[in-house]
Amino acid sequence: MHTSSWERIQDSVFLFRDSCHVYAVQGPEGTVLINAGTGLAAEHLEEIVQNGPATVLLTHHFRDHTDGAIRLHQAGAKIVGPYWDQEYLLDPDQHFRERQIWNSYDNRWDRFSPVRPIPVAEWMMDYETRHIAGLEWEVIPTPGVTNGASSYLVTLNGRRLAFVGEVICGHGRTGRLAPLQYNYNDMTGAVNLWRSCSRLLEAKPDMLLPSLGESMDDPVAAIGAFKENVKRIDDIQPGFAGQLSEPDEDDIEEVLPHLYRSKYGGACTHFVISESGKVMSLDYGYNGSAYLSPGKQHLSNRRSFLHGLKGLKKHFGVDRIDTVLVTHFHDDHVTGIPLLQRLFGTEVWAGAHFSDILERPSRYDRPCLWHEPIKVHRHLPNAETIDWEDIPITLYPMSGHTRFATLVCMEIDGKRVAHTGDQIFFHTENGRAFQPGARLFTNHVYKNGLDIGCYKRTLEDLRRFRPEWILTGHTMPYQTSDEWYEIIERGANAFDEVHQQLMALGDDDVHFGAESQGGKLKPYQLHLPEGGTAEFEGWILNPFPSAQKATIRLVGPAGWEGQTAEIELEARQQKAIQIAITPPDGARCRRQPVGLDLTVGGRPFGQVTEALVTVGYPRF
Repeated sequence: MHTSSWERIQDSVFLFRDSCHVYAVQGPEGTVLINAGTGLAAEHLEEIVQNGPATVLLTHHFRDHTDGAIRLHQAGAKIVGPYWDQEYLLDPDQHFRERQIWNSYDNRWDRFSPVRPIPVAEWMMDYETRHIAGLEWEVIPTPGVTNGASSYLVTLNGRRLAFVGEVICGHGRTGRLAPLQYNYNDMTGAVNLWRSCSRLLEAKPDMLLPSLGESMDDPVAAIGAFKENVKRIDDIQPGFAGQLSEPDEDDIEEVLPHLYRSKYGGACTHFVISESGKVMSLDYGYNGSAYLSPGKQHLSNRRSFLHGLKGLKKHFGVDRIDTVLVTHFHDDHVTGIPLLQRLFGTEVWAGAHFSDILERPSRYDRPCLWHEPIKVHRHLPNAETIDWEDIPITLYPMSGHTRFATLVCMEIDGKRVAHTGDQIFFHTENGRAFQPGARLFTNHVYKNGLDIGCYKRTLEDLRRFRPEWILTGHTMPYQTSDEWYEIIERGANAFDEVHQQLMALGDDDVHFGAESQGGKLKPYQLHLPEGGTAEFEGWILNPFPSAQKATIRLVGPAGWEGQTAEIELEARQQKAIQIAITPPDGARCRRQPVGLDLTVGGRPFGQVTEALVTVGYPRF
C-alpha cells in the first residue's frame, strides 16, 4: 500500500508525490488539484479537500500526469483540461488509430497520451481568468513538451503562484528533452519552451511549481538560467540559437496613417484604425513569433495566440479589436478569430457567399479548414459598398486560390487600397511580392474550388477599382503600376491556356471543369451519436453540353440502405440535391465513408464524392 501523503509547501498549498507532482490549493470555496499522476491522491483526498468540491486542472496530456484523473473523478473530483490537448484526452482510440507509425518522421510525444478516455468536464482556455474554488486562475499558454500545454497562475495570500507543468523543472532545467524533438532531429519544442518562459515572466509570478522537480522561489533567476542553458543546444545543433530571438514587444508597423500591419502574423494581419479609435482587423491568424508547430497538421499543432495587441496599445492606446473582416476561410487567416471573439466580443464580417464555411466548417471538405465554428455577424453582399466607421468597403468574389474568398476594396487616408488575399503572388527574389519584371504565380488550389477565367475576373475588378496600394496574405504591402496590371493579365491568360491545352475543356467535351469535381455532399463530417438516418444535401454537376437526366445514389457498407434519386439537369448545370442513407440498428463506426454514385445521360461516372459518418460515438 502506498503510504505517501501531502507535504505542506505554504499556507493552503500542498504537494503529493506520484508519477508527477500533484499539487493541492485550498480556496474559500473548494480545493484545486493540479495534475493527477496515477491517481494515488484519490486515496488521500479527505486529508486535503475542504470548503467545497475538488477540481483537477491538467497542464498537459502526458499520461503520467493525466491517467489518475479517472480515479480522482470516481472519487468525486471535477476534471478540467487544457483546450488544445483535447483530442488526446477525450478519444485516445481515434488518436492512436490515426497516428502514423510506418515510415514516420514524427517524433512528438503524442504516443505518451492517455490510453483510455479522461472524463474532462470543461476546458481551460488561453488567456482567460477562471473562478475556481473561490480563487482567480489565469491561463498562460505554454507549449513545449506538448503543443497544448498550459500553465495556471493564482494569487494566494498575496503571492502569485504559477503551476507550470514541465515548462521548467528546477533552476535552469527542464525535466526531459526528448519530448522537445517534434520532428526527426530538430529541437523545435525547446524554442517553444524558450518563448513560453518569456510568457511566464510577463505574468510576474513569485513562485514556480513544476510537475517534475522542485519549486522555485526566484522565477527570474530560474528562468534566466534555463534560457542560458537552452542556448547551449547550439553546441550540438549549430544554428539553433538563431531561433531564440525575443520579439520586440509584438509591435505593429505603419502602412498608411490609419493602416498598420502586425509584424508577427503568420499570415499577414492588417489593422484599420478609425477616427474614433476603433480597430478593424483584416484577417487574424497565427502568431509567427509565439510558437513553432510540428509538421503534422493535427488540431493541437495549430494553436492560436494573440498578436498585434501590444503594438495597438503602444501606438493608439487601444486594447481590443472591434471587428474582423475575413478575406477567405483558410486556417492561417482565421485561427485567432475565436480567441478574439471570446476575449473581446469581436464582430466578424465576411462575404455572404462563404460565411457558411466559417460558421459550419464540418459541412465542408476543403483544404486548410479551421475546425472551430466562427460566428459571422454581418454576411456582406458582393459589389455593394458598405461602411465600417469612416471607411467605405466593397467586396468582390474571387476564385482561383479558393472560391470561398473576396477581393476587399477600401479607401483609407485618401488612398485606394485592395486586399487580394492569397489570390495573386509573383515569382520574385523577395518572396512573391511584386517587382518589375516579375511573373504571376497564380497560387491556385484545385480542391479549394476554381474556374476557368477566374484570374481574368479578378483582374477586371482590380482595373475597375484601380488600387494604389495592395495588401496580401503573405507579402509586405506594395504600390501598383501599369506593369503590375500587364503581368497579371499575362498570367491570367496563361492560366486559362494551360488548362485548355492540357484538359478536355472544350464546348463539346464532357467534363467537370478545371476543378474536376462532379458533386459534393454536406455535411462532409456527420455525427449520429444515437444512430438514425444520415441525411445530406449538396450538389451535382452536369458534365454534358446538353440537358440530361442524372441518377444519384448513396453507397455504404453492407447493410446500409442508401437512397436513389433522379434529377433533370440543364446543360453544364450545377444543381442542389438531397439524399440519405440509413445504417443498420446498433451500428457503431468512426468516419465511415459513404460515396455518392453519379450517372448522367446513361453514362456512369462512379462515386464522384464522399462523406464521413460517425455513428454511436460522442462528438467533440
